[in-house]
Amino acid sequence: MDQPTREQLLYAEAATHGVRPDQIHRAVDLIAAVQRRDREDFRTTFGGELTPDRWLAGYGVEGFKQLCAKAAQQAGLGDSGDLIMRIVSAVAPEPELRDDDRPVHFWARPLTDPAEAVFPAYRVTYDHPKADTIPGFDWSGALVRTMLRAATISSPGAASLEEATGVIVFTDGDLPGAYIARPAPKHDRPACIRCRQWESEHPLHERFGACPQFTATTADLPTAMPVT
Repeated sequence: MDQPTREQLLYAEAATHGVRPDQIHRAVDLIAAVQRRDREDFRTTFGGELTPDRWLAGYGVEGFKQLCAKAAQQAGLGDSGDLIMRIVSAVAPEPELRDDDRPVHFWARPLTDPAEAVFPAYRVTYDHPKADTIPGFDWSGALVRTMLRAATISSPGAASLEEATGVIVFTDGDLPGAYIARPAPKHDRPACIRCRQWESEHPLHERFGACPQFTATTADLPTAMPVT
């Protein structure tokens, strides 16, 4: 015996609540249209796919309720958003909803590749759990990537990236607090053509991973001795 289609299940569930097939069809069409729009926006902005579960989780419970309320009005069911939500949820896998109602791309996710720190400059603060936040200081993107490598590979630290804003939070296994690096492209300075770090970051090159000598242009590179 053939299994019922998702559409048939939807119509059957709607019928148990006294909702006609054409009404639930209009309501679901609106929800699907919003989902298509959001997935296209996500694809354009981030170059990846926004799965249905992540899309639903990104709205949060309250956000999805509001969307269902609009769908109910579109279907001529008045203020029946909760009813639409019950019908749709009954025929769909239960998503893992989060308390954070911001869109999914505002959530921080683990950062495992330092190359994801793509901005040329960051404003960095150090947040200590038992002290006031230290005033911010500017780091080159290259220095942030170096510190991320040290924190996530060389020591037992961790890092996260908020995709929508580019904000990076990372810890150092030897320190109790966390570094918060906020993109600051207007704070960029001339970078060394060898290591891409700023001149001010070179005096402590052994600690910060810069090369020993700041080189501004290719003209400053030492020339090879002529072969005789």
